[in-house]
Amino acid sequence: MKPLKLTMQAFGPYAGTETIDFKQLENRTMFVISGKTGSGKTTIFDGISYAIYGKASGEDRNGPDLRSQFAEDELLTEVTLEFSLRQKTYRITRSPQQERKKKSGEGTTNVGAKAEFYLIDENGELQLLASNVREVDEKIKEI
Repeated sequence: MKPLKLTMQAFGPYAGTETIDFKQLENRTMFVISGKTGSGKTTIFDGISYAIYGKASGEDRNGPDLRSQFAEDELLTEVTLEFSLRQKTYRITRSPQQERKKKSGEGTTNVGAKAEFYLIDENGELQLLASNVREVDEKIKEI
């Protein structure tokens, strides 16, 4: 599996939307992710792992814990990963179960975990392969 683009929204230390375009690495097969302690290096691996498997890379972090404490209430936690595998390109988007501010009135409401999985064809068109967490998990195991 080769990551192509990772987008994390309200995820880990990232309050907004952060995108890492791995395509800029071109054909390099090895690269380094470096930075100071607490700068978000592990969060990149958590984002990739969460997108693919629905779990962070470490055992001490799970879906609801992945939400940024700094994110605006209206911004939902979500991770999207584009990757290539066996000459095919895929896009997977996941969001954990989370609370969000009610659209009207006081308080919060629970939003269930979501997942979508697409095949991206040669023309850049998206073909939906799975549209819920269980189906996405099954498709990931299949490929």
